[in-house]
Amino acid sequence: MKLELTLFFSTLIYAGAVFFVLRLLLKPIQKANKNQPFVSVVIAARNEAKRIKPTLDSLLKINYPTNKFEVIWVDDASEDETARIIKSYVEQQQNWQLIQIKKKDQKLKGKKAALNRAIEQARGEIILTTDADCRVPENWLTTMAVAAFDNETIMVLGHSVLEQKKGFLDKLLRFDNLFSGIMVVAPTLAGFPISSVGRNMAYRKSAYLKAGGFDQLSQHKSGDDVHLTELFRRKLKGKITFCSAPGSFTFTKTPDSFKEIFLQQIRKNSKLLKKSLGSVLLALILFFYLIFLLVFPFYAPRLIHFWLCILAIKMIPEFITLVVAAKKLGDFELVPFILFMQIFYPVYVTIFSIIGVFQIYDWKR
Repeated sequence: MKLELTLFFSTLIYAGAVFFVLRLLLKPIQKANKNQPFVSVVIAARNEAKRIKPTLDSLLKINYPTNKFEVIWVDDASEDETARIIKSYVEQQQNWQLIQIKKKDQKLKGKKAALNRAIEQARGEIILTTDADCRVPENWLTTMAVAAFDNETIMVLGHSVLEQKKGFLDKLLRFDNLFSGIMVVAPTLAGFPISSVGRNMAYRKSAYLKAGGFDQLSQHKSGDDVHLTELFRRKLKGKITFCSAPGSFTFTKTPDSFKEIFLQQIRKNSKLLKKSLGSVLLALILFFYLIFLLVFPFYAPRLIHFWLCILAIKMIPEFITLVVAAKKLGDFELVPFILFMQIFYPVYVTIFSIIGVFQIYDWKR
């Protein structure tokens, strides 16, 4: 009886939390700010020669006064034609520049050293970052670096939609991306940001310097975006918000090979136990609840009907929330696959979270 009551009440709490997330997702989009600050777009690239041109071409179409922004590329010791391709674009744009790093930094792992170098040279009041394999929309600066900032805002978190391909793996990666988006937007709108994506985020340079920047995060091998967000939350006063305005989302290509996908998922999930105590506790509580839910019918097979009712209590609000999130975060085509993913995804993410603890990867080889 104790097991049944524990599962019942823990599921009610879970369902209540899901409905709270739904309420946050339904919050209206923030009103636009009309000021136009100087913006520095900062992008680190390493061995991206095969994937970088769409990013370069999309940046050429940015709808923002040329004298109000700059684009700073950092070639992070690439061993292919990345630097040459970037240079061919930089030579034609007065407000673009390329920084070349010949040797990998031994203190700051991943791309922290490259980003830190660019931010030090940036002239912008606002730093706006994305990745070298992302396309940006033409109104990206207006939505992310202007409309979302007010005088109290120190950081704005955004979302990046995965470009669609055919096949089951594509649906899985897009659902994973959708779930990651929810884990950014919901806690942020609740006032306690615990995650972010470097593919689309903006922050004040003055706040970055005051917090100590990436030099404060040298102990972390990956998760530059997440750990920077937590650094801002811990050390600074000011708002950290999420921007869901139309035209604010970037677009990311999925990796080209299964190996790249595998390492990307390990890298992503390796952050789990490296976050703040509150974030880790939340993740562990959710993990143990899911394990408890999965093993329950094996311990009490006679209560299979009770267990099915519990599943319904869990999955119905989940499904509604995921549908709303898919619409809000620009991937409504995922809706027909959500029910299956509700069953499969917890197993998938658990496996990669366990593997990620061992951190068997590098940023780019």
